Amino acid sequence: MKVLNLILFTFFSVVLAAQIEAPKASPFSKVEQDVGLTKITISYSRPGAKGRKVLGGLVPYGRIWRVGANESTKFTSDSDLTIMGNYLPNGTYALYAFPNKDFWDVVFHKNLEHWGDGRKDYDPEDDAFRIRIKPQEIPNYQENFLITFDEIDHNSINMLWIWEQTLIKIPISVDTDTKMRQEIALKIEENPTAQTYYEAARYLQEQ
Repeated sequence: MKVLNLILFTFFSVVLAAQIEAPKASPFSKVEQDVGLTKITISYSRPGAKGRKVLGGLVPYGRIWRVGANESTKFTSDSDLTIMGNYLPNGTYALYAFPNKDFWDVVFHKNLEHWGDGRKDYDPEDDAFRIRIKPQEIPNYQENFLITFDEIDHNSINMLWIWEQTLIKIPISVDTDTKMRQEIALKIEENPTAQTYYEAARYLQEQ
């Protein structure tokens, strides 16, 4: 009887484990932001400090970090971008960082296959580019890692990474004027009416 009970217990434990989805310690999040005619989307997980020292502790200095938790953080743009003088074609990239006390190296990486930061499989040859950012100290404490956007206009936006009392600000530029002129040319070609020309002329006068 004891053997039978053990078998039944093991069986139902396996079945329940397969059926029940437990909450993740670092919940998934997705942020979308329009800037001009461009949409930027970031998919990432949000680890919490939970009383631990984050930078220089949970996130060691000098070592690659996945910019979140679980699988690698993904950055997607439906238009070409310029980030601190670096051209980034539209598409999806993995975001990585190499934090240090006085500076961070932020990486836009083309290989999307790595789980987490890739560690030994990470190859700098697959970087789209790296940029160096000076971290800023902020007065308010951020418990869960946060990626958000601020200072948005038609042609630029700042991507913000915030955790503990550290802020990383990454300026991003988009060429909304060129994209709008392309849209105008296409609409005029599709529908060469007086109203279409009027709307196009009004936009160009406003620039």
